[in-house]
Amino acid sequence: MPPKFGGGGEKCVICEKSVYANERIEAGGVAFHKFCFKCSECKMQLNLNNYAQDAKTLYCKNHFASCVTAKNTQAPVF
Repeated sequence: MPPKFGGGGEKCVICEKSVYANERIEAGGVAFHKFCFKCSECKMQLNLNNYAQDAKTLYCKNHFASCVTAKNTQAPVF
């Protein structure tokens, strides 16, 4: 039986396909393809200087503030 290629290694959290060294970017201990490293809301291409992450979900700084930070901020109780 011939060996199987392409089935092992790290998988991109977004597309779940194999990630190779030349196309890999790591954030928060999770591997992504460079092309898949986009804001989950506006699909803006991100890099390690302008991204924010909540678990395995990526955001640009603006959407992180509106989607994650705003939801986790509680209104003061009087």
